[in-house]
Amino acid sequence: MSDAELGELRLPDYAFVPARSVGDDDLVKFAAAAWPERPPYERVLASWWRRGDPSCAVAAVHAPSGAMAALCAARPSEWVIGGSPVTGRAICEWYVTPDHAGKGIGKRLVQHFARPERFLYAFAMSEAAAVNFSKLGWKGPYTSTLLALPFPRVARLPMSLLPRSSALKLEDHVIDPHSGVGALAADFDRIEQTRATAFARMRRGGNEWAWRLTVCGERQYHICLARRDGVPIGYVVVRRMTPGASRILGRREGAIITDLVAAADQPAVLRALARRAVAIVGQWDVVVLLMATTLPTHRRALAASGFLSSNWPVVSRVLGRAAPIFMWAPTGPGAPLTADYLALTFADSDVDLNL
Repeated sequence: MSDAELGELRLPDYAFVPARSVGDDDLVKFAAAAWPERPPYERVLASWWRRGDPSCAVAAVHAPSGAMAALCAARPSEWVIGGSPVTGRAICEWYVTPDHAGKGIGKRLVQHFARPERFLYAFAMSEAAAVNFSKLGWKGPYTSTLLALPFPRVARLPMSLLPRSSALKLEDHVIDPHSGVGALAADFDRIEQTRATAFARMRRGGNEWAWRLTVCGERQYHICLARRDGVPIGYVVVRRMTPGASRILGRREGAIITDLVAAADQPAVLRALARRAVAIVGQWDVVVLLMATTLPTHRRALAASGFLSSNWPVVSRVLGRAAPIFMWAPTGPGAPLTADYLALTFADSDVDLNL
C-alpha cells in the first residue's frame, strides 16, 4: 500500500495506515470498543489480513489520542463476469468505534478499495453494515441460502447405502499451510478452465488456493477430488470450524463445506461430492455441517444429501436468521449484475478465514 494511495484518505485529525502496522495492544483495545459483545478480544490478533499483503486492510488512527478508530479489510480475488476476467475485493471487517462514528471514516475506507475496473462486494455482513452499504448506493441486501446437516455422524450411515457412480473416482486429500497446495494446483486449474457458467464467480484455480493457504493460519482443509476417465471434474472442501468462532454454535464443534465445485455444475458430480463431504465429516465429533450458497445447483445437491435449507418454512426461523446476506457496488463490472446471477459461497469472502 503506497503513501500516495493512503494520501487519498485525508481526513482532519485522522491518519490512515496499513492495519498490519498497528501494535497488538492497540488492536485489542480497538476490538473491545468495536465489538464489545465478542470476547475474547485477543482473537483479532489472528485475523487473516495480518498474514496478508499490507494492502489488504487499512486502519484509521485518531491523531490527537493515538487510538485506532476504524478498520476496513478487503479480501483480494479474481473474478469472471460476463466471460471476462476482472479483479475483485470482498469488503470485510468494516468497523468504526462508537467514539468516532458519524465522521465519514467508514465511507472513506470503503472508497479506498474502489476502482473503476474492480468488482467490489460483501458477503456475510451484519445488518448494521448493510444499512451503511445502502447509504453508499450498493445493491441489496440479498440473502443467501444456509444449509445445515445436523449430526453428520448419524447422517453418513444412510448416505453410505446410496448407489455410487462407477464412472466417478473420488480421491481424498488434506492440505494446510505447511504442505501447500502441491499437485492439486494443476487439478484446480484444469477444473477452473472447464467451468463454463452463466454466473459471475470467483476464480478458484491453483493461485487462489496458494494465496488462501498463506493467510488461513493453522486451518486444515479436507478435499475430495472427483475424476472421470482420469480427468479432474470437481471437488468439495470441508474443514472443522474454529471453536468459539460461531456465535450460533458457541463452544460446540461444527464443520463447514468451504467450497463445492463441478465442471459445468454437473448435478451428478455435485451430489456425489456432497455425499462424500457428509462421509468425511461424519467421522468427526461435530454437531452440524454447514454451507452457504447462492446457487440453485448447490441447494439441490445438498438437499438430496439430507441437508436442511433456510428456504424451507419449517426451519427458516432458525437457519434464515443466520443465512449470510450479500451486497455489491453497482459500478464497473458490478453494474449489470443481478442477485440471481452472482455465485457466492463461504470461500468468496473472509468467512472461511474466520469460522
